[in-house]
Amino acid sequence: MAESGPATLDSVAARAGVSRQTVSNVLRHPSRVAAPTRERVLAAIRESGYRPSLPARQLATRRAHAIAVRAERQQDGISGLVLDAFYHGLAEAGQDNGLRVLLYAQPEDEAAEVALIDELVLTGAADAVVLTATSADDERPAHLRANGTTFCAFGRPWGHDDEPHDWVDVDGAVGTGLAVQHLLDLGRRRIAYLGWPGDGAEPSTGTDRRRGWLDALAEAGLGGAALEARSLNDAAAAQAAVAELLDAPDAPDAIVCASDTLALGAHRAATTRGGEPATVVGFDATPVAAALGLASVAQPIDQAAHLCIELLTGRLETPDRPAQGLLVPPVLHLPT
Repeated sequence: MAESGPATLDSVAARAGVSRQTVSNVLRHPSRVAAPTRERVLAAIRESGYRPSLPARQLATRRAHAIAVRAERQQDGISGLVLDAFYHGLAEAGQDNGLRVLLYAQPEDEAAEVALIDELVLTGAADAVVLTATSADDERPAHLRANGTTFCAFGRPWGHDDEPHDWVDVDGAVGTGLAVQHLLDLGRRRIAYLGWPGDGAEPSTGTDRRRGWLDALAEAGLGGAALEARSLNDAAAAQAAVAELLDAPDAPDAIVCASDTLALGAHRAATTRGGEPATVVGFDATPVAAALGLASVAQPIDQAAHLCIELLTGRLETPDRPAQGLLVPPVLHLPT
């Protein structure tokens, strides 16, 4: 019977008398579906002409040997170096495992992104997905988990520990703790923190890094009236925020920053004032921090990328294994 319009996942499901999820499982995880049901769905795919147009049995067994990951829109050049390193690490680790990395352009919103991911997986363009830039209100993991899509996140399931999935992240709290200890060793005692708007309000990368600063101060007996400022991830905005902090009567003698972009602004503010400038420590250990002679926390991005590929290949081989979360400790790079 010819379809009145282009065949869809729903029309195939109606034709076969099964759920939409069952059709999805036949296409991506055929071993999860009983043989008679699988054959009925494959027949419906053939009869309806549902895309992708490969023979239905090939669709049920085909592997793309490709991992999809989002290419972020143009962002701050300093912070963008971190994602560039991550993409390179993914490509290298994927190549070692016989996998290609497929970049897709960042859509306008999450709904458009999950639709694009569904298309990439359903058409056989990718076997799995690496999510980046996770957040507490991120709805992508729940959608992919419900659809049975194989994925790993570079970033924790902030505030959603009861909805497990594979993830890899860098322990930001350990990183800022290392920064504080370095400053204590230098004799600094009024150690401020320059973070992003919203840090501390909900689980996030910024909240994690801020927590490490607070915990380290408390452990050193300096956890009284903590000095801090907030800024967008912009050097000029950071410079203005730190200038105000340094004008206060209890001005800090050191500043731990949530990123090297913020550290650049903090360094400018500190060095344009009279007297001994406050010591600034950044986060991400970019060439900018090195050029300025700043200590900075280095994320083991290459290791994180390789671990993401390891989790994905393990998930593809054993789909029903328990979800794993891997937290990688950073290191502090000192100026040379």
